[in-house]
Amino acid sequence: MGLLFRGTAAALALFLTASPATAHAVPSAAARAVAPAGQWSVVHDDRRDSYDSVTVTPGGAVWVAGTRRAGSGSTGAEPLLLKRGQSAFKRVAGPGFRVRRLASASDTKVWAFGASRYARWDGKRWLVKRWPHGRVDRAESIGENLWVIENANTFPSAGKAGWKARSTLRRLAGSVWRKVPTPIVVKGLDGRWAAGSARGTAALARWTGTAWQAVELPAIPSAHPGQISELTDVAVDGETGRVMAVGWVAWPCGDAKSSFRGETLLLTGYLGDLSFEVRSEPGIQPRAQAEPDGRGGAWVVYAKGGGSEYLHIGPESVEPGAFPAPPNRRATVRDLAFQPESGGPTWAVGGAPSGRDGVIWTYNR
Repeated sequence: MGLLFRGTAAALALFLTASPATAHAVPSAAARAVAPAGQWSVVHDDRRDSYDSVTVTPGGAVWVAGTRRAGSGSTGAEPLLLKRGQSAFKRVAGPGFRVRRLASASDTKVWAFGASRYARWDGKRWLVKRWPHGRVDRAESIGENLWVIENANTFPSAGKAGWKARSTLRRLAGSVWRKVPTPIVVKGLDGRWAAGSARGTAALARWTGTAWQAVELPAIPSAHPGQISELTDVAVDGETGRVMAVGWVAWPCGDAKSSFRGETLLLTGYLGDLSFEVRSEPGIQPRAQAEPDGRGGAWVVYAKGGGSEYLHIGPESVEPGAFPAPPNRRATVRDLAFQPESGGPTWAVGGAPSGRDGVIWTYNR
């Protein structure tokens, strides 16, 4: 994915105000064959489905994992795996369990993670093995390394005194998943970068090829007594090395309804020249995901009003926006994927808050 910022970002642009008949209209099947450039478009939707994860291979194949409602009269759901070739998404054979997370290193090396099993696609079949570790929250294939972040907790929306960040980072070494020591609690990965926190403060680390090393960051502005912060994900532009991370900052407020208040935290720049920006909107976003856009910027997806919206980090500004959705449905994005080697678009998948109405979006540059 998931999931889900240069120097000092400019002020927010005006929020999208187009009517459902324009900005939120779903294109026809013929129009959806190729998404128009310069905007997010719905390219696949199925009311039977719900989509959880997406990965794009260097060759441009798109894999989507989720569930599909069982036959008429049934209330259950069955595991679902879709693959897109030249144009349409088609159902393909899965590994035999519900896939929660996907990652890929090549067209013949796709990884699928479930609750108690994981599998690797070798181009012909799924090779299934037992997963004896914790819940996989993120899976990233980066170069020769396959990483997973497991049992990552999130800051509760209402705040909680004594909250402490936690997660475990593992790397596949041969056929063994080894726990990797890190100077920060890792919540997101991209390239050689990891985002998270250290001792209650937002932090970044870099992979040297043999170990993770903490990166010195500037002080976070707008400090409050008792303030804590975290970066939830990081996106790195492969051509320029620009680093873009998203997170939150929170502080005790003593309010009767909520013990904490908070804001969105953005970090942008380059190694040795990074800067923070704190934004009152969209507030605390404990699951925000970031993904490169292939143009030197990044997409940040966050939850709002029972659905999902985004911030787009451009060359000089940060602009908000909303994903298009089928009529009378809300866009809820659960994962993002972009593969610079494929030269293709950015992909997003999700469904309705109820867990149904699967939708796949794409953004063509």
